[in-house]
Formats: sequence, C-alpha cells, structure tokens
Amino acid sequence: MNVIVHERDSEHLSREARAMGMVIWDVIQNGELVGIFPSQDEADAYRKALEDAQPQG
Repeated sequence: MNVIVHERDSEHLSREARAMGMVIWDVIQNGELVGIFPSQDEADAYRKALEDAQPQG
C-alpha cells in the first residue's frame, strides 16, 4: 500500500481559501484522494491509521 501526504497546491484551492492563506493537506492512497485535512499533523495521523489498519503480509 502506498500512502502519501502532501500539501495541496494553490491551483487546487478556491480563491477564498487562497485569500485567507489556508493550507490544505491531501492524503493519497494508491493514487486516490482519501482524505483532506487542515493540518499536516492530522493528515499524518490519518496516514498512520491507514497503514496500521492494513494487514501485514
């Protein structure tokens, strides 16, 4: 399983979000968006939860 956390680029934010200086963090699992978070800490916690829930094999 491949889980990636990255900051959303400003092209994918609304004008309002850009004007407010918002930073949004995306969690991508196997190439698909699975979560959107307002902080990197929350996004990393979700990534860890996804990885921990995956059966080891």
